[in-house]
Amino acid sequence: MIWEIDEQERLPDGVDSSGRPDPAYAASLGLIRAPFGRRALAFACDAAIWLILQLPLWLGAVPLLLKLLTGSVSPYGFVNHPSFVLAVIMAAVTVFLSLVFLVVQMVLAGRRGVTVGKGVCGIRLVNVRTLERPGVGAVLLRFLLVMVAGIVPAGSAVVLASPTFDADGRGRGWHDKATGVWAVDARRGLNPYDEKRMRIARKKVKIEPIAERSELPSLATPRDPRAQPEYRPGSRISAGVLGVARPSEEPAVVAEPPSAPLLQPQAPQAQLPQLIVPQAPSPSSHPAPQPQPHAQSQPQWQPPPLLPDQAPEPAASNPVAPVPPPPAPPAAPRSTRFALRWDTGSSIRVSGPILLGRNPDPVDHLDADPIAVPDESRSLSKTHLFVRPVDGGLEIVDWHSTNGSGLISGGVEQALLPGQPTRAVEGDRIRLGSRVADVIRV
Repeated sequence: MIWEIDEQERLPDGVDSSGRPDPAYAASLGLIRAPFGRRALAFACDAAIWLILQLPLWLGAVPLLLKLLTGSVSPYGFVNHPSFVLAVIMAAVTVFLSLVFLVVQMVLAGRRGVTVGKGVCGIRLVNVRTLERPGVGAVLLRFLLVMVAGIVPAGSAVVLASPTFDADGRGRGWHDKATGVWAVDARRGLNPYDEKRMRIARKKVKIEPIAERSELPSLATPRDPRAQPEYRPGSRISAGVLGVARPSEEPAVVAEPPSAPLLQPQAPQAQLPQLIVPQAPSPSSHPAPQPQPHAQSQPQWQPPPLLPDQAPEPAASNPVAPVPPPPAPPAAPRSTRFALRWDTGSSIRVSGPILLGRNPDPVDHLDADPIAVPDESRSLSKTHLFVRPVDGGLEIVDWHSTNGSGLISGGVEQALLPGQPTRAVEGDRIRLGSRVADVIRV
């Protein structure tokens, strides 16, 4: 049995299922259409060079041809004219230079999307579907369409002016749509022939945005998870658990110790009982009156009678024992710190978000500290890796580097996907291009 697999044509990025280019995809990459003024200026530059190449023909051969056409010389006299050889040479020079100029223009436009005039004005030609080079065939067909349109009076002018009334708003004329070519601005927008920047732009469009972490309130850390932990004093709440002190709904009443000993405390029912220290009886003192029964017939606590040999010592001026101070809250544990120890022996302490590379640009991470890493092999990108401390390790993100990054854990290297955060713990190794750093605990 033979299995036949229907292989569908792989559509390039930025093309819908029907094969039509998506203008939103090109705009997300940073490609913008070439302005009409500079397109006209580029055409004028190419036309001026073409006219300059026609000067040998006009100066050396056209005067003699006019004499033949007006009848000033006969065909025999035209061939035997002293200027005939010079006219033929000048005409051949013009034809040769024109052909060379045309071939060079077509090859440059097909391979690099640029002609002499477009290069001066900062315009590039690309394939509207693949956003790559259009090809020599498409550029040559585009040129022939403009020339053939010149058969009709003002036909070439209408075709060249057709980009101004493009319904799609992309500045594509009839000759552009017929050949699948698009003129883009390489000065104010992204240059499609800058391979590195184009590759980074395509990766950024493909990668899904990283979901932001929900900020949960915590007793030990602030609301911002990227900030460093700070100490917050604790106290006991109503349930007896050590935590953050909460404001009570009713103000607490603090009772001051009495200045004199209390002989007969009679605490109300709504108050807490107080500690009563009995005094030794004095011979000259009258016997203490017996306590009266409570209005609600509730028994009242009385101190037991003391024997003569159990008489306590005279009470001090402050009979109430001092309340011991509350125990000091436990010290907040210090957060674990990590560092990166490079293969050269130097170390970088990671106490906050940092950017590593040859010359990091913190435009996308204003809160990160850029740290330049010496690299003689030139394997590090300008902005290579983003690192920040997390609970139990470090979080690393490859910042779309050219040579990539990897996490070596247990002797096995795992390539880091650009823009995807990965956690590294103590003992792991991080590869940045050809440089290697160990994750150590400080």
